[in-house]
Amino acid sequence: MLPNYKDIVELIKKGATIEAQEKIMELREGALELQEENIRLREKVKELEDKLNKKENVIWEAPFYWRKDGDKKDGPFCAHCYDKVGDLIRPLDHKNGVWACPACKNIYKDESYRDPSPHSDSHVWDAFT
Repeated sequence: MLPNYKDIVELIKKGATIEAQEKIMELREGALELQEENIRLREKVKELEDKLNKKENVIWEAPFYWRKDGDKKDGPFCAHCYDKVGDLIRPLDHKNGVWACPACKNIYKDESYRDPSPHSDSHVWDAFT
């Protein structure tokens, strides 16, 4: 517990200046600790506000998450990475509707993906008929 000013004033009135100086040093140390705690708490509040802001600006459009910034849409972002740890990781576009996350290695197929047609060897047999 920090000493209060009344105690310090009483010590000075009694002529106990060394004890008063010690109490003043305790107050200064306490003030410094409070300032450091205040800084840590402000940083934590900022971190939590940033997380909340990120959550409010992230939207789901299967199979990806997107970040909205006003009228703009940024992304896509890996659903697995965002759901698991809250990270917005951009998957790599492998073309033809196939995407791969460089972090978790998940593979995604978007609406432009088409199954490759099975390789047909029927034209080879046509030459023998």
